[in-house]
Amino acid sequence: MKNKKVLAFVLFIFLLLVPVQAFAVDFDITEVQIEAQLNEDGTADVTEQFTYEFEDDFEGITRSLIPKEGTSIEEFTASDSRRDLEVEVEDGLYKIYRSGNDGDSVQVELNYRIVGAVEKFEDGAEFYWPFFDASNESEYGDMTITVIPPAPAAETEALGYGEAFDTSNVTEDGTVVFDLGNVPSEENADIRAIFESDLFPGVTAQDGTVRDELADDREELENEAAAFARNQQIAKSIGIPAIVILGALLIGLVLFAWLKASRRKREARSGNYEFFVPEDSMSIPALLHFTNPSYVAANGMSAAILDLMRKGKIRQLSEDHFALADRNTDHPHEAVLIGLLFDTIGDGQEFTLEQVEIYTKNELNHEDYNAATAEWNKEVRAEVLAHDFYEKHSGLRWAVGITSAVLIGLAIVSGIYGLLPWMALSIALGMLALGFAIGYSPITREGHRVRYEWRSMKNAMDQLPTDQWERLTMDEMQRAYAYLLGSDQKTAERKANAFTAAEPANDVSGFAMNPILMTAVFVSASTTTSSSASASGGGIAGTGGGVGGGGGGSGAF
Repeated sequence: MKNKKVLAFVLFIFLLLVPVQAFAVDFDITEVQIEAQLNEDGTADVTEQFTYEFEDDFEGITRSLIPKEGTSIEEFTASDSRRDLEVEVEDGLYKIYRSGNDGDSVQVELNYRIVGAVEKFEDGAEFYWPFFDASNESEYGDMTITVIPPAPAAETEALGYGEAFDTSNVTEDGTVVFDLGNVPSEENADIRAIFESDLFPGVTAQDGTVRDELADDREELENEAAAFARNQQIAKSIGIPAIVILGALLIGLVLFAWLKASRRKREARSGNYEFFVPEDSMSIPALLHFTNPSYVAANGMSAAILDLMRKGKIRQLSEDHFALADRNTDHPHEAVLIGLLFDTIGDGQEFTLEQVEIYTKNELNHEDYNAATAEWNKEVRAEVLAHDFYEKHSGLRWAVGITSAVLIGLAIVSGIYGLLPWMALSIALGMLALGFAIGYSPITREGHRVRYEWRSMKNAMDQLPTDQWERLTMDEMQRAYAYLLGSDQKTAERKANAFTAAEPANDVSGFAMNPILMTAVFVSASTTTSSSASASGGGIAGTGGGVGGGGGGSGAF
C-alpha cells in the first residue's frame, strides 16, 4: 500500500513537471506568411497563413495573441481552403477547430484586426509589434512578415529585434518585408516599421520623435552583432583547438587506462586452472560483494549466516531454528546481522526462520528491517574497501575532473556563439571526463587474483565430481558452499544433498541442513519489505515577452 502511494505521488509530480507539449499532438509548422495591412486610422488588418504537417490525429490548432498595452485584438476569424472554422477564445488563446489525421498537411488562414496598432510622432508613424514571443512553444519554418502602409511610402525605415534582426527589406512602394526563415521556439522577434506621419490622418500625434530612437537601436544592435562576430571568431580560434586537444588527450588516457586494466586482468588469468578453494582472506559476504556484480543481498544474507556458523558464532538447533553461540565478531557487518536476527527478530539468544517471515510480513517492521539491511550492506562494502582492491589515483582523477569542468565551460561558450557541433562534442567529452573522474578506480592485481580464483571455483563446482568435493576439508566445504549459495543458487541447490551428506552429523558448527529454505525465506523477506519501500502544445496564451508586453505563439491539439 505504501508503495502504491509513493508511485502515485511520483506520477503526480511527473505530470506537474513534464511540459504540456509532451502530451500534445506532434506537428511541424513548415511555413508562415503574416501580412499586416496598416490603415489610415491606425488599425492593422492582419492575415496569417500557417501550414501544418501533422504526425498524429488532431482536433485543431491554437494561436495565442497577446496585444501590447493600449491595443486590442478584434474580429478574429479562421478558415481553410473549404470553409470558415469554429473558434473558441479564452484569455488570448484562440482554439481553431479543424480536425484531421496523421500525415495530413493543413493550411489555415487567420484574420484579425489590431486596434491602436500605429503610434504617430512628430517625425513619423510606427508599427512596432511582437507577433510572437518567448512564450511560443512551436518552431516556425520559413516565416515571412510583411507590413504594408495605407499608401505608397517614400521614407520607410525598418528594424527587426531578436530573431528578426537583419531580416528586413523595404520595397519600392515602402512596404517592409521581414524574411525570418526558420525561427526556433521560445524566441522573441519584434518587428518595427516607420512611415510618413501624413499617411495616418486618423491617428493623433504624440510629442517627440521616433526615427532617432530607431537609428540608435540599429546602431546598438549592429554593434552587438559585430561584437558577437568578433567573440565568435575568438571562440573558433581558441575554443575549437582546445576542445580537439583536450579531447585527444582524454580519449588517449581512457584507452591507455582500459588497455592497462585489460592486461592486468589477463595476467591474473594466466596459467591452467585446477580446482581449489581460495584462502580465507575475508568474509563470505564481502567476497560476494566484490566478486559478483549481480550480487543479491538476500542471498548474501543466507551465505553470511552460514559463514557465521562456520566460525562458531551461530549454532543450528533444527532446520529453521538457530542459537547465538558468540557475540564477538570479526567484522562490524557480522554484529549488525546478529543484532537484526537475534535481538530485533528473535529473543536475544535464538531466532527461527518462521519468526523472520512473521516479522517481515508486518508492514510496521519494514522500515526497521530495511534500515538494518542497508547498514549491513554498508558495512560489507566497508570491509571490501578496507582490502585496497581498488587503486585510488586521486591526483589523476582531480586533473580529469578539472578537465571536465573546462570542457563544459567550452561547451557553454560554443553554444553561446552558435558553434553547435563543437558544443555537442564538448558536452560528450565533458561527460566522459566526469565519468572517468568519478568512476576510475581500477582493480589491483590482488583484486583480480581474488576475483579470478573465487569465480573459477564457482564455475568449476557446477561439474565438480563428488569424490573431489569430499576430499576438501570441512572448512573448505563450508566456505565454498556458502560462497556458492550467495552467488549461484541453482548450482547450490544441486550441491545441497552432496554437501549435507558429507557433513558429520555431530559437527557442532551445525551447517544448515536446508540452506535453500533459509535463502528462500530471506529472498521473500527482501521482496516483501522492498515492495513497501519502493513503492496539448500552445495551450497557454503565454506571458507576453515581446515589446509593450505583447507576444503570442502557435500550437495544436
